[in-house]
Amino acid sequence: MFSSDLRLPVMPVFAVRETNWDTLLRLGRDLTLVGNNQLSAADSYRFYWYDEQNRGTWGCGVEAARVDNSEDILVLMRSDEGASVDKALSWMSLSKLYTRKHALLFYEVTDTEGPTEEAMFEILELFWDVFEFAVSDRWSYHKRLEFYHAFPFEELTSKEAVMAFHPVLLGCPAFVDSECTFSECES
Repeated sequence: MFSSDLRLPVMPVFAVRETNWDTLLRLGRDLTLVGNNQLSAADSYRFYWYDEQNRGTWGCGVEAARVDNSEDILVLMRSDEGASVDKALSWMSLSKLYTRKHALLFYEVTDTEGPTEEAMFEILELFWDVFEFAVSDRWSYHKRLEFYHAFPFEELTSKEAVMAFHPVLLGCPAFVDSECTFSECES
């Protein structure tokens, strides 16, 4: 069912992840805050961190979870695919993630290949549309993971690219047939 290169992330013990409805509510709230200039889409969803091999990498936060009896917030990160990093999903503590500003200040690295602020806002709007469907179609956790893994963040660095991709994504068979996979849409 999953594309061959999908590695399923291990869910931390006592973590309670978002439901489709929770994700839709978070996206709606964040879109409102970004639209009112109270939040930056790029700083809220685009992060830098060190992976298991101690390599610095950029990626996008796609989902959140909280740990029972703790103040720890976990973010499901989708790493960018690059020369030294494979596309992967992994749960990370928010305390180990750095915004663009902090990555520059602490590690002197800049996000030269990630989406612009406008593109990230458009990606969030696209995710809103996707999760309206996910709620009504009752997507499983595995279907969400497959969507996050297949989503072409690396190619959607401008507002125009995201807007051009919108009808392509929503025309994918995975939105019509709940048994269809997103890897089939990539072909």
